[in-house]
Amino acid sequence: MAQVTITGTIKLIGKTQDVSASFKKRELIITEPSGQRPQHIPVEFTQDRTSLLDSFKPGEEVSVTCYVNGREWAAKDGTMKYFLSLSGNRIERQGAAAPAAGGYQAAPPPTAADMPPVGGDEDDLPF
Repeated sequence: MAQVTITGTIKLIGKTQDVSASFKKRELIITEPSGQRPQHIPVEFTQDRTSLLDSFKPGEEVSVTCYVNGREWAAKDGTMKYFLSLSGNRIERQGAAAPAAGGYQAAPPPTAADMPPVGGDEDDLPF
C-alpha cells in the first residue's frame, strides 16, 4: 500500500457518518495549491481515525499522511471499474499554529476492518 503526504489548507471537515453498525467514516477536503488551479483533495478517515479531525477547523494549514487504496468493482452489466481513494492516517498542523505538545495525531495503518462492508446493499454504486 503506497503512502503519500498532502500539505494544504483545510477546506471542509465532514460529519462522521455511520455507514453500518460496524463502520464509520469522515471526509476531509484539503485544498493544495498547484500552479494556476488549486487541487481540492478528498481524504477519508475511517473507524477510530474519524476523531483525529475533532480538533481541526477549516482554514488551518495541515499535512495529512494517507494510504492510497485501489479497488476493482464489477458493474451489473459486467464491465469492470477501478477506483482510487485516500485513507487518512495522520494529520498535523503546519507552521506557527502547531501546538507545542502533540504536534500530530497518529493511528496505526488501516486494516481490512477499516474497509466498508462488501455486498448486501441494494445500491449498485461502489461507494
